[in-house]
Amino acid sequence: MARKRRKNDWVAGELNLTAMIDVAFQLLNFFIIAAKPIDVYTKLSILRPMADKTATKATAVKLLTVMVLPKTYIINEREMDFKELEVILEKLAALDKDQTVLIQCLAQSPHKQLIGLLDLCAKLGLTNLSVVSSGGA
Repeated sequence: MARKRRKNDWVAGELNLTAMIDVAFQLLNFFIIAAKPIDVYTKLSILRPMADKTATKATAVKLLTVMVLPKTYIINEREMDFKELEVILEKLAALDKDQTVLIQCLAQSPHKQLIGLLDLCAKLGLTNLSVVSSGGA
């Protein structure tokens, strides 16, 4: 004889994930707080060069500031024309050609003055140049 199968009235129960997500976040929190980060900088092997014994203390950064105005030039707060500027830059270039020359150019100053100053610096061998443009007077 054949058996009769009983029909099951079971319904698949819902799985509540809220508790599992809470536990996962708690574990994540624990591992983040309990972990000790490795200090990478203490394990770096750095070979630093020895100090140059021939260098003197007078080798500080030298900065010469030249402002290009509409009609004149200003070197370290002293106003002069192009001829005086040429004489002073020749003397300074004879002392040290590696000094930094900061050229500040106003928006109102003619482009010809800036190009003349850049040509003069190139002629004298001054190569550490920084050109800054500003809109105000």
